[in-house]
Amino acid sequence: MALFFSSKNRNDSAIFEEQDIGLEESQSEIQLCLRTGKWESYQRLDNKSRMSREAPVRFCEGVRVRFPCATRRVICCQFEEDAQRIKKAFPKRLEKFKLQLNEEKTKLVSFDKKLAERGVEQGTFDFLGFTFYIGKSLKGWMIPKVRTRAKTIRAKLKKVTTWIKLVRNRHPVKTVWKIFIAKVRGHIQYYGVSHNSRWVEKFIHQAAKIMFKWLNRRSQRKSFTWEEFDLFIQANPVPPVRVAHCLF
Repeated sequence: MALFFSSKNRNDSAIFEEQDIGLEESQSEIQLCLRTGKWESYQRLDNKSRMSREAPVRFCEGVRVRFPCATRRVICCQFEEDAQRIKKAFPKRLEKFKLQLNEEKTKLVSFDKKLAERGVEQGTFDFLGFTFYIGKSLKGWMIPKVRTRAKTIRAKLKKVTTWIKLVRNRHPVKTVWKIFIAKVRGHIQYYGVSHNSRWVEKFIHQAAKIMFKWLNRRSQRKSFTWEEFDLFIQANPVPPVRVAHCLF
């Protein structure tokens, strides 16, 4: 569980992220804003991703907060003192349902645009494969941004390596590349969100290098040089990076 706050002032905001919540309801008078819910956890898009059409979904619950299932949550609190109260009350609340809070994954982090404009460093948090952070817009304003989580990129590149090593000698190069293009298209469809295009491009570039390495190991003789591989990519281009989901 990670708790994100902005300031001690009641004019600022806070974000509270919780891991493995099994809470049935809350009797607190604090209004909680959740960035996700049952819709995001289970509904899929036409491209079979787990992100909803309006992800991340924002909805607010009042006094009686109900969680659909035990999962990772992000709760936004307007004031730091409210976030502190939640952090203190949650362990006792979870004990009623024989659940235990993971203290190692519970933290309090500042996340405020106004403080960022004053030069105060703000925290980040990971959610749904993304890292949320405060950054500058093209016009110089401090705004919330997202990028693909570094750990997610490493894990997906590792999966690309495992996959190409498995199929490189089973199918012709063009067939393997066609499947790779489909995988890239799915990656863009999920991770192609606002402010994340550069990270998607980095992933595609690294994945293409992995493809080049292992397609060249189909036999003792190299299939092609990098220049030849570049010409092959131009003849069989990967989908262009685009913003599939405007989050802000």
